[in-house]
This record gives sequence, structure tokens and C-alpha cells, in this order.
Amino acid sequence: MSEQTGKFVFYIKRIARIYPLHLITLLISIPVFLMEVGMDTPVFTKQFFANVFLLQSFGADRSYFFSGNALSWSISNELFFYALFPFLILAFHYYKWFSRVLLGLACLLILWFLPQIKGAVETHTFFYINPVTRLVDFTLGIFLFDVYKWLKGKNVLAIATPLEIAAVVLMALFFYFHDDVSQAARYAAYYWLPVFVLILAFSFQAGKLSAFLSQKWMVVLGEISFCFYMFHQLVIRYYQLLNADFFQIANPWVSVTLLLTISLFISYEAYYLIEKPLNNYIVSFVRRK
Repeated sequence: MSEQTGKFVFYIKRIARIYPLHLITLLISIPVFLMEVGMDTPVFTKQFFANVFLLQSFGADRSYFFSGNALSWSISNELFFYALFPFLILAFHYYKWFSRVLLGLACLLILWFLPQIKGAVETHTFFYINPVTRLVDFTLGIFLFDVYKWLKGKNVLAIATPLEIAAVVLMALFFYFHDDVSQAARYAAYYWLPVFVLILAFSFQAGKLSAFLSQKWMVVLGEISFCFYMFHQLVIRYYQLLNADFFQIANPWVSVTLLLTISLFISYEAYYLIEKPLNNYIVSFVRRK
């Protein structure tokens, strides 16, 4: 397979993975949007078409990146990362030290920007939503794979379980003390270290915690997780409207149980009836062509 063909197949697989479900949830978001803001509100706006083309996260306006199915702003970022991924991989392969030094400088630049950006909205937009800023997180993941390959040749598997436990404890400690750092730091860089260690520890899949996560029902939860992410806020929005007008359930535990159950059921059905079949169909269709 040539380099160009490899890139094309990669792009098709990634688009087939995220776009069908994104488009379906965008359409499902229209009725609840009209119920929330008024039935005479225009639907097919600039924000809507920004969502269609997954460009909504590139603007600094919350009316864009939180429009439609609001959580899809991250899918906009994801598509941007996918577009750059083959080139980042080539850079890491052919320009080993230069690419890593550049990544280090990008991390330092993020840290330098921390006190420069003022205001809660501006901080959230720049450090949390902005796809260019979040590209640093994605590229750190590529560097993490290098660390994984290097450690795999060492005697790491012998301490796999303690390493997994230590990684979970480290993440819990960072989360426990997160109020002691600024919101900007939490958006930007605070979780780099614990997430880095957590992913690395579980990447070997050799410890007791990995074995637990490899059980069939846990694997299924992992498979439907993208559907869960894409649907769960829509479920909450519809439920809030219907509950206010009809059900009037006041007990929060009942509401949470219902929301979780409905979200899991929809996610399971959507994965096996929509996401997986459409993904396979698109990839097979392109390969036949």
C-alpha cells in the first residue's frame, strides 16, 4: 500500500467512525433545540452548517461550538487531529529530535499562556475548546507511544499490577487537589502527568486491573462509549423538558437512574444498529471502489 493510499484509507476509516453518528445526533438535537428556545427559531443557520462540516470548535463564539449536539465540539477537534495525524507521525519518524523538541516548546508555550488569558469564558475557550491548543494534548499521545515502545522492552510486566494501582492513585490525588490550582491550569496542563501515567500503565494490559477491564461486559461498555458520549446530553435535555411538563419526578436519584439506564440502552442499540453497520458499510464501499 502506497503512502497516499494509506492516508486515504486512514481518513475514510476515521470519518466513517465519527461522522454518521455525529450527523444523526445533530438531527436529533433539532426538536429539543426548538422546544428549548421556541418553535419559530431558525434552525438552518451558520451554526448548524458549521456543525454539519465539523468546524464549530474553530470559532471563539459559544453559540457556535456549543450549538447542535453541544458535545460534538470535541468531535470537531477530533477530525482536525485526524487530518494532521499522518503528517505528525511522519514528523515523529523522520525528524525525531526536532519534533520532540518542538512538542516540548509547545508545552512550555501553553504554560506561558496560562496567566496571560483572563476571564472564565476566554480561559475555557482558549485552553479547553480551541483545537490548536488541544492539538498539544493529542501530540503528547503520540510521544506517549514512543515511551510505551521503549518501556515494553524493559522488565515492566513484572510490576504491572502495582503500576496500574499507582496510576489510579495518582489520578485520584490530582483530582482531589484540583481545587488548589486555577481553572485555566486544569483546562490546559494540570492533568497531563496523571493521564500520561494512567494510559501508559494500562497500555501493557498485564495487571489485575487490566484483567478486570478486559471482561466481556466491560469491553462492551468500551465499545458503546462513543455512542454514550454522543447521546447522553441529548437524553438529559429531552428528559428535563419532558419531566418538567409531564413526569415531574423530584427525586434526583430516580432521575439519575432513569437517565443512566436510558442512555446505556440507547447507546447499546445505536452502536449495533447504527455506528458499527454504517462504519463497516462506508469502509467496505470505499474499498470496493
